[in-house]
Amino acid sequence: MNKARNTKVDILNAALPLVRKLGFESVSIANLAKEVGMSKSGLFAHFHSKEKMHVMILDHASVDFTQNVVMPALKSKRGLPRLKKILSNWVGWLGSSSEGACPFVAASIEYDQKEGLVKERLQFHLGSLIKAISRSVDHCIEEGHFDKGSDSNQIAFEIYSFVIGESIYRKTLGHKSSNKILTESLNRLYARSK
Repeated sequence: MNKARNTKVDILNAALPLVRKLGFESVSIANLAKEVGMSKSGLFAHFHSKEKMHVMILDHASVDFTQNVVMPALKSKRGLPRLKKILSNWVGWLGSSSEGACPFVAASIEYDQKEGLVKERLQFHLGSLIKAISRSVDHCIEEGHFDKGSDSNQIAFEIYSFVIGESIYRKTLGHKSSNKILTESLNRLYARSK
């Protein structure tokens, strides 16, 4: 990896917690440059615009998610054990930052009504995540862990809603038993799907 690539990864590593804490619109080239100890022009040379910087932060969040959530789960047995490991890793990833929200949730709120590159990239990453959950549910069906008549898209929708809801309950509302509620909700979903 060359020096410019290393520098960009270091910048994106610093940007991710900022986005979790402040949101995308509040992370500018100026405040990110200050955070990483660079000049604004030096940082601008890596991104060329605030919009492209936000796109690269989303891409970096997706890579981070894949490395820390999906890849470790692939060691688990195909089907329900792997799905459960993905969900466990995902909840851990959402809680890995002591401050702030899921970068995809933050972007979803901020870019809900804004067209452009960031929203397009967000739609791509969230679409990929939801397809991956649906594929994992399909594997559960194939392995006999879920009933053959199960609707993988419906189950993926519920799983996504449960996990994001748990994060909001825990981080925004300070709900102490949010993880227990999530576990019970998922267990009911698994039982209903058999």
